[in-house]
Amino acid sequence: MKAFSVVGTSGSGKTTTIEAVIAELRRRGYRVGSVKEIHYEAFAIDTQGSNTHRHREAGAELVAARGQYETDLLYPAQLPMRDILRHYRGYDWVALEGVTELPVPKVICTLDKLDENSICVSGKLSMQGIAHALPVYNALEDAAALCDFLEAEVPDYLECYDPDDPDSDINITLRIDGKEIRMVPFVQRILRNAVLGVASELEGWQEGASVEISFKAQ
Repeated sequence: MKAFSVVGTSGSGKTTTIEAVIAELRRRGYRVGSVKEIHYEAFAIDTQGSNTHRHREAGAELVAARGQYETDLLYPAQLPMRDILRHYRGYDWVALEGVTELPVPKVICTLDKLDENSICVSGKLSMQGIAHALPVYNALEDAAALCDFLEAEVPDYLECYDPDDPDSDINITLRIDGKEIRMVPFVQRILRNAVLGVASELEGWQEGASVEISFKAQ
C-alpha cells in the first residue's frame, strides 16, 4: 500500500487535487481509498439524541450504523492515523487530505505546509507561475503527469513508519562506531531476514536465540 497526503489551507485546491489523482489512479486499475481530515471542531455524525448516541450512552464502546448503501463505524475518540490506515489493508493507494501527523510524502498546495516530507506542488499554488524548488503539477490540466510522479516517488507505506513506532513488531539495533542508527521497520525487516537466512542454516542455531554481528567495514 502506498500513502500520500495533500496538504494546504482551506480553499487551496486540496480536494480538487485529490479528486483528480484518485480518478487517474482508478483509471490505471488501482484500488484506491481516501481519508479526509476534518478540522471543524463541532463535526460529528454521532449527535446528541440519535439512536447511535443512545447506544453509546447505554455503554457500547464501539457503535456501527449500517444502512442500505453504507456502513459507518463510530469510535468515541479521534483515532491515530496509523490505526485508521489498518482498515485499508489490501488497497493499492490511500490518498490523505489535510493529514499532517504521518511522515508520508506530501503534495503541498500552500507554502506554509512545506516540510521535509514535501515532494511536489499542486492545487492553486501550481497555477500562480511562481518558481519552486519542488516539481509543479497542475492536477486539473495534467493529472496523468502528477500520478506518474507519485508512482515513481511514493514508497510503500511501511517505509514511512516512524522508527520509534511502539506498534512495530521489529526491534533491531544497529551501531556504527558505537553510534546507534535509527531504522524504519521496513529496513529492519530487510536486515533481520538477511541475517536470519544465513544464521538459521548454521550449527548452533536455535529459535529465539539472540544474534549479534560485529565487523569492520572495508
